[in-house]
Amino acid sequence: MEIVQETSHMDRLTQTQNCIDDLIRIMASSLHYLSRNASFKQLDPNFPVTQSIPNADSPEQYDQNRKELVSDFLHKAKQLEYLIAQLPSSPAPASSARDDADTADFAQLETELQSVNDEYLAALDQAENLQRRLQASLNGVLESKRQQPATTSSSSS
Repeated sequence: MEIVQETSHMDRLTQTQNCIDDLIRIMASSLHYLSRNASFKQLDPNFPVTQSIPNADSPEQYDQNRKELVSDFLHKAKQLEYLIAQLPSSPAPASSARDDADTADFAQLETELQSVNDEYLAALDQAENLQRRLQASLNGVLESKRQQPATTSSSSS
């Protein structure tokens, strides 16, 4: 039953895709016809039409064909609108036991991560304290070495 339903959905998708292709084809051919077969119209009596389009339709024929093209385009657009309305909507994600288990695992991992991060921060703080103590010790040794030669040179004189 599920395979039949999936096939039906694919048929609807194919029909929709074909309808989109047809609509684009109608639009392209309509634009081609309208741009190639229209004659120039004089807009201002002071400027006469000096060019003509060969094989242009008469104004009556052109108007009739234009109306037919618009009708075809609207018919195909309505057909496409209907096909889109018939497409299945995406199902809402269902909560399953696996999702609940994943959520619990994620919460546990987040808790472990926080614990490990706290341990890391404590170890980092301890290392910084040790570094400061070592630096202070080294500075003390260095200072005592600097003072020692001055003491030995003053006692030998």
